[in-house]
Amino acid sequence: MAPSANKTEILGWNDLDDQAIKYARALAADAVQRAGNGHPGTAMALAPVAYLLFQHHLRHDPRDPNWIGRDRFILSCGHSSLTLYTQLFYAGYGLTLDDLKEFRKKDSATPGHPEYGHTAGVETTTGPLGQGIGNAVGMAMAARYERGLFDPNAAENSSVFDHHIYVLASDGDLQEGISAEASSIAGLQKLSNLIVIYDDNKITIEGDIELSFTEDVSARYRSYHWNVIEVGSLPSGEVDLVSLNQAIDQAKNQHVAPTLIRLKTVIAWPAPKLQGTSKSHGSALGAEEVAATKVALGLDPNEDFAMPEDVLAHARKVLDRASASRNEWNKRFENWRSENKSAAELSDRLASKELPKNWRLALPEFSSEKE
Repeated sequence: MAPSANKTEILGWNDLDDQAIKYARALAADAVQRAGNGHPGTAMALAPVAYLLFQHHLRHDPRDPNWIGRDRFILSCGHSSLTLYTQLFYAGYGLTLDDLKEFRKKDSATPGHPEYGHTAGVETTTGPLGQGIGNAVGMAMAARYERGLFDPNAAENSSVFDHHIYVLASDGDLQEGISAEASSIAGLQKLSNLIVIYDDNKITIEGDIELSFTEDVSARYRSYHWNVIEVGSLPSGEVDLVSLNQAIDQAKNQHVAPTLIRLKTVIAWPAPKLQGTSKSHGSALGAEEVAATKVALGLDPNEDFAMPEDVLAHARKVLDRASASRNEWNKRFENWRSENKSAAELSDRLASKELPKNWRLALPEFSSEKE
């Protein structure tokens, strides 16, 4: 897709959205710098991508992370955990600025890789590359099965059980066998509720991607029968959010195949010296480069973990949008319950993890006597 357009006109964007992304990038650099190790580059590059998803596309309720009507977000490149943590902080899932300061510390709410059951808003533990894509395919299959079980006659994309699974994946994820096998079956099963955004930054920890990975990823995924959309970066190296938004809308509005959005990014953008280099992949940028990056972002180079109240308040408005979405879904859910009483009873029983009544009577009996 060609670069375009006006974020304000297309996305309803304003200066506070731009500021939120700038501060998210700075937080990623600060957190890794304080910890002494980590992966700042991808978190800096993907900050606008994650912000766009959490603020504009994900149907979620930070007050109830386990709401069954939610979309799922999976950070398959779990080493870039700050990509997720900053958005959980922004959206009001319970993470605080102090939690970000404790990144990678023992017993903190922000471990080096996201851990399911440890931090609210984390849908699955990721870190081993490719695993998140496999998890996502399983979730997409489960979502379709759930819809078929509870609401099989609903029109396309009209059921209360319809939801999307969004994934951020790296080159390393797509190099793994688990992602290849899972992606193949996703194409076979036509899991159109699955949207994978591939961070095509051409950098791995070894250096340029050409050292280890030269295949045509788009062609491979088309051979899996995926819908493939390619989104370039802006001339500056910044993410083209308008084109990305259009690609996500296109993916959501087709119902025949999973979608791979191949997104061109520049790792560690806009760090003056380390952007686009492998040095920013798995190491702290260094105090001098962190300060220079803040200058490039128009922020105070002497202020660490800065977070203006108006920027955070603006990001937290996602809670209002979440409430409106949740209320609309609740009405539809109650209508479904009233029209599908038997299915609703089954849903309630499964949600409470109760076995069917008299389930033992369905078990075969074997005589202990020798014939």
